[in-house]
Amino acid sequence: MNNSNPISKDLIAPCGMNCALCSRFLAYVNQLKKSQCMGCRPGGVECTYLFAKCSGINHISDGDSPFCFECDQYPCKQINRMDDRYRKNYGMSVKSNLEDIKILGVDKFVESQYKKYQCSTCGGMISVHNGKCFQCETVTKLIEKRSV
Repeated sequence: MNNSNPISKDLIAPCGMNCALCSRFLAYVNQLKKSQCMGCRPGGVECTYLFAKCSGINHISDGDSPFCFECDQYPCKQINRMDDRYRKNYGMSVKSNLEDIKILGVDKFVESQYKKYQCSTCGGMISVHNGKCFQCETVTKLIEKRSV
């Protein structure tokens, strides 16, 4: 099993999403399909889900976007909507992620994410969207694996 953490802190999006757990990112790094994403920060593009609607700190940010909890509008309608959707559909909370980043710092958050989402079969990352490890194709019931 690979014990090297593949999660770069650059893969933690301003909204608190860990892009290393996204099925589109995992498809990108494993060269599996056309619908791919290299992550918000590495891709150098604004998040299409949040930033197009952002009127706060990330709307005016140049370059390295800050975390949404640093905004005076946090939590905004978009973050609340995303958090509700991720809690309901994927058993994950971007607002809890942001709180952990604020308290622990991004480096310790990355370590904790690797421990939570590491595939027990091969050490790869398990997608938050479908519970699948894109390296060995093991499927895990994520809601039972971790708590929100």
